[in-house]
Amino acid sequence: MSAENNTDSNLIDLIREDHIEAFHALYNRYKAALLVFAAQRVDKLIAEDLVHDVFMGMWRNRNQLVIADEISGYLFKAMRNRIIDHMARDTHAKKYLDSLEEYSYSFSLTDAKIREDNFMERLEDLLKRYGPQYQKIVHMRMQGYSNKEIAEALGLSEKTIRNQTWMLMKYLRSKICQALLFLFF
Repeated sequence: MSAENNTDSNLIDLIREDHIEAFHALYNRYKAALLVFAAQRVDKLIAEDLVHDVFMGMWRNRNQLVIADEISGYLFKAMRNRIIDHMARDTHAKKYLDSLEEYSYSFSLTDAKIREDNFMERLEDLLKRYGPQYQKIVHMRMQGYSNKEIAEALGLSEKTIRNQTWMLMKYLRSKICQALLFLFF
């Protein structure tokens, strides 16, 4: 009698005795039904992997295999458990990846903040060579004030502000390129 013509119960007994043909017969008998069951709950490729996992687990534990009821009930319960385990791992993996993304984002924000602070310190050091009026002009320009608004606030002509800004920018450009290379590379 071939393994395919055996009852489920006989196949299980043969599997316990290491008969690979009996295992293949049982696999072929239930593979499609388990795949349909799993594919309704997870992606088809994952479903195929889970079906193989169920049967591989059964083969690995064949000598201790205890099936109280029907093999179909055993297999579908094992499949359900594999699906639940997969979903739990998948959820944990997604949470972990999300937390890594969050950490990476916060780290890059922190890194950018540190670089910005270092850049501003370097800028302040460079501005110390000039008087407080020049420093005030740069700070107001960085806050978005126009030459006209700065001139009115400091009681200077717009042309003076333009000239001092041009002079400062020329100096800072020559020095900031070096600072940027130092800070960002």
